[in-house]
Amino acid sequence: MNTDNSIPDYMALFEHYEPVCIDLGVGVMNDLCTDFLLEPEKHSAATFVIGGQSHTKSGARADLTNMVLRCDFESRIVCDVPAEPDLDDVRRIVTAIRESASTDVVAIGGGSVMDAAKAAWAAYQADLDVSELFGSNVLGTKFPGKEFKRIVAVPTTAGTGSEVTPYSNVVDRAAGVKRLIADEQIVPRMALVNPYYGRSMPDGLTVATALDALTHNIEALLNIHAKETESASNKWAVEAVGLICRGLPRALRDPNDVDAREYLCAAATIGGIQIAHRPTSLPHLGSFSLYGRIAHGTAAALLLGPFWRYYLAEPAVQERTMLLADVFPSKKKQKTPQDVVDAASAFIAKYSGVAKLSALPFFDTAMVDKIAADAALNPMKLASAPRPLDPGSATEIISGILKQEL
Repeated sequence: MNTDNSIPDYMALFEHYEPVCIDLGVGVMNDLCTDFLLEPEKHSAATFVIGGQSHTKSGARADLTNMVLRCDFESRIVCDVPAEPDLDDVRRIVTAIRESASTDVVAIGGGSVMDAAKAAWAAYQADLDVSELFGSNVLGTKFPGKEFKRIVAVPTTAGTGSEVTPYSNVVDRAAGVKRLIADEQIVPRMALVNPYYGRSMPDGLTVATALDALTHNIEALLNIHAKETESASNKWAVEAVGLICRGLPRALRDPNDVDAREYLCAAATIGGIQIAHRPTSLPHLGSFSLYGRIAHGTAAALLLGPFWRYYLAEPAVQERTMLLADVFPSKKKQKTPQDVVDAASAFIAKYSGVAKLSALPFFDTAMVDKIAADAALNPMKLASAPRPLDPGSATEIISGILKQEL
């Protein structure tokens, strides 16, 4: 589809990526139909998990209808999965799967829809309440050697990369925070990425999701303590950031610019691949405390600058940061790590419309204290940060970082 020969061949990355079969293009729903038709005995009933109106506006619902008509299987649709799914939302999907005795689950929507579907399909197969899945590798620990069925993910936005990750974020309303399921057993088996679906996104959603993908790639790049699993990871993170810097302005000028939409989709999926091996750290951790107040991607991006500057005390972070020199537009040549962070922060401010965290009406001392207190409850993230934090001092350090933004 892409007509700009200067864009790198990200398709080569997708074709060789495991464990997800990634297909990026206009007719990807046909691949799902083919998959079902090749082994009909294994695909007798499917639950389709969708969000609000995006699936209709994007054209995904029409593609789904045509696909169901071509294939001979029972189908059940779970509608209206919200942007911030909670435990009860996931339980509703589990009930639908159980009632229809589904052999497959297909999620069509943004990251929240895919996350909810991943959590529900795992909870159903494990016969556990979704609240019992929070944490790292719960399924692998409780069911050693068992191979769980995995969902098919059809993203209609370009941000979370959930179509290729082992993560699911679910809101725990009682605790007032998002909680994370991290398990290799919930990585989707197929990711069907159609750039056309992004054309119907409003500008605000285009920005928020692009900023989420941007933050994923930068956090992965800065994750100097992660085990090196892909020699080209740094290169692809930088390429993905460049795709966003190139694609986002074009998509906002012309929502029907399909090349621009493809750049954003590719960057989002690359970001998902990156964080599957190089997890996010403090910006995303802090953003979990802001759910319901501001779009997730925007929250993570706004928190990126303050924590990135904190990380710069590490020489290895400075080195990784300079890989992004002059990727972000700026009037002067970016000669230092601080220059790069400033250019990234200016880009985020321009497109988010938020010049500084303090411009947010809810970002006050009490919110800073909440973010710091919530973050201190996740020692794994703190220890793996580019500049590691000890849980005992994390609250004070994070508060100090963020209060500089007030």
